[in-house]
Amino acid sequence: MPKGWKLTSSPNCSIDRTFTSTFYFPQKATKANKTIRVYRNPIYLAREYKKMLDSGEVKNQAELARIKGISRARVTQILNLLKLDSLIIQELEKLGDPLKSKIITERMLRPYVNKSPQEQKALLNILKNSF
Repeated sequence: MPKGWKLTSSPNCSIDRTFTSTFYFPQKATKANKTIRVYRNPIYLAREYKKMLDSGEVKNQAELARIKGISRARVTQILNLLKLDSLIIQELEKLGDPLKSKIITERMLRPYVNKSPQEQKALLNILKNSF
């Protein structure tokens, strides 16, 4: 034991080692800011990707996938939407970009890409009746 220290059982022995804390709590808890989701129109997205490839901004689909943080297959799926009938593309473009909700997605459109123009007309009728 160091010189000058006394061994006592007095409660005053630990006075130098005590501390006080003050906590202030807000009167009303605030909610975290809710992030607003942005739903991209898949046709606008496909045109954007095509423009990046055509302008030489990216060398190929693999580089585009790396930049966007998606798979190469996903890039191909999005670009394939441009194979849809021009009337369908025009109807989808009328919806604008970004969309207010997830009313149309690439996944919804994918089955129609390799269909005949007559089969794609069914999609056109669905689009006209839905929106």
